[in-house]
Amino acid sequence: MTTSPTAFITGFPGFLGKRLLLRLAADHPELTFVLLVEDRLIAVAEDTLEALQRAHPALADRWSLAVGDITQPLLGLPRAEYDVLAARITHIWHLAAIYNLAVADEVAHRVNVHGTCNVLDLAEASPRLQRLLYISTCYVSGQRTGRIREGELDEGQGFKNHYESTKFFAEVEVQRRRRRIPTVIFRPGIVVGDSRTGETDKYDGPYYIMKLLDRLPSALPMLNAGEGASFVNIVPVDFAIDAMVTLAAHPDAAGQVFHIADPHPMRAADVLDLMLEIMGRPPAVAALPSLVVEAALRSRAVRRSLGVPREVITYFNHDARYDTAQTEALLEGSGVACPHLSTYLDVLIDYMRRHPKKSFLDGREV
Repeated sequence: MTTSPTAFITGFPGFLGKRLLLRLAADHPELTFVLLVEDRLIAVAEDTLEALQRAHPALADRWSLAVGDITQPLLGLPRAEYDVLAARITHIWHLAAIYNLAVADEVAHRVNVHGTCNVLDLAEASPRLQRLLYISTCYVSGQRTGRIREGELDEGQGFKNHYESTKFFAEVEVQRRRRRIPTVIFRPGIVVGDSRTGETDKYDGPYYIMKLLDRLPSALPMLNAGEGASFVNIVPVDFAIDAMVTLAAHPDAAGQVFHIADPHPMRAADVLDLMLEIMGRPPAVAALPSLVVEAALRSRAVRRSLGVPREVITYFNHDARYDTAQTEALLEGSGVACPHLSTYLDVLIDYMRRHPKKSFLDGREV
């Protein structure tokens, strides 16, 4: 059995998982990796790894695939393989989750809550474990408004959808067990493409609005969906990965929660105005009440016509402000800081226009 430090990663070959693997491989040449992959994604994972190795030779011969499923007992692994894995790993990065805002409760609970409990069981069975790195979300705050601090979780809040509620219940369990498991919790905001290249694997969140604007006739007057006074916390994937990997290695991070968020987010109306300006369109002329917009989007025909899910609009009209004091304190001096959206939104739009089609891992279009 290898005695080198070994990181176990769930959620590969997803958007964050690929970039996390490369960053860890570059920063920690001593690390080897075990990547948990569902059976249906083995071919995609192998093709992805071959491409990553060609571009980054330092990754070669440092990884292996474990074919399993976080929703199953022992993560879907044979008992012997599970025991060897538990004896070997020193770090767990748990990224795998259902991120669909419209997901059904039963599916979200099975993956986000039960799957996380199974990963926690592995952590407790791993005698060499140094850290569990858990990817939560800022939106465990649910329907709370105003300033939300990193140390807060259960404030009696309700939730806007099953994605939020199941990620909340999963983090409750992670926090309950962190007395026994050395844990770091990351809560990203809305993650978009690379701030330098625009590269992304998926067009969701603000991309729905960008793609709609790109389709509409340029002479058509635009309206804000709601007053647009709420802050929208958008972070580029390069910052998210840089921040999480840097914080994961910090000696003072154990037991803490970090908002991977923009400390200076833009208001929704300003985001839309900037999109319009970059796309060469006139500014919005008025605002429709958010309740009217959400009511219209309950119609399947309207959603199909606009290409915008009803759940997305909620996040442009919900005034939650995510405090980043702990994140900024531990990142100080590292050179890692969140760029302001105004400095890279044009890069995201340019990439979207040059790559109009993106698909999920199983081939479905986003």
